Amino acid sequence: MRSSVPGPDDTRGIVDPAFMRTIVSLERYPPGEALDGLVDWFWAVAYDLPEGMEHVQKVLTHPGSHLSVGTVDRAGRVMKPAGARVYGVHRRLDERRLVGDGWTVAAKTSGGLGALTDRPAHTLTDAEVPMDDAIGVPGVAATVERAGDEPARVAALRAVLEEVVGRRPAAALALAREVTAVAAVAEHDRSVVRVEQLAAHAGVGVRTLQRMFSQALGVSPAWVIRRWRIVEAADRAAGGDDVVWAALAADLGYADQAHLVRDFRSHLGTTPAAYTRSLTTV
Repeated sequence: MRSSVPGPDDTRGIVDPAFMRTIVSLERYPPGEALDGLVDWFWAVAYDLPEGMEHVQKVLTHPGSHLSVGTVDRAGRVMKPAGARVYGVHRRLDERRLVGDGWTVAAKTSGGLGALTDRPAHTLTDAEVPMDDAIGVPGVAATVERAGDEPARVAALRAVLEEVVGRRPAAALALAREVTAVAAVAEHDRSVVRVEQLAAHAGVGVRTLQRMFSQALGVSPAWVIRRWRIVEAADRAAGGDDVVWAALAADLGYADQAHLVRDFRSHLGTTPAAYTRSLTTV
């Protein structure tokens, strides 16, 4: 398995990416051989906002978790020195408040959380916990912060997680990599619209697949399928072209436009039309 790192133009899940690009830099880095199939990629953001400005970045998160080190927490509180947190799958629309200047580096995983933390991933869904406790390594934030510039900070976090992986049981790592591969099918294969199809790809029964996802990822395979379809729908809306929602619903495997609108509202808190009107044109 070789993880494919998205390019800079891939802003799927970022609400109003055009405006985000004007104030925040976003870079992605490969996981490295030891973490392949456990970490999708590392990402890093940096920003320097004018005094008195606060930016609230909304994100329709991918079906995945993040092991994050940075100088600001989700609520916008500045952390000096930096802090380290593990964020399980966030099922609602996420909001991050940015103030002043700061940075974050993080590892994104779509199947490795259970192996990296040595606990069932579903216990971390919609939750955040200190990284040191979660992965059993003290002083992660200090290690990453003193590494230097952004690439060095990413390399430091990668080295910490490689150390963690070296201590985990082979069976846990194999399960994580299998779930990562199956979750990638849900992301990329639009013909997969039911859990039974995803289970067939994995060569297991539906209940077995559900247990695997609960342990390694933290959410159900059905939720993963739905989430990727809504991420794609939001990305189409942000593309700047007029979206024919009835046609898009058919492309994404929905029975009709009404079912897509219902799912869209459930995940994003608004209708497709209202979401499109809210986007920034630059």
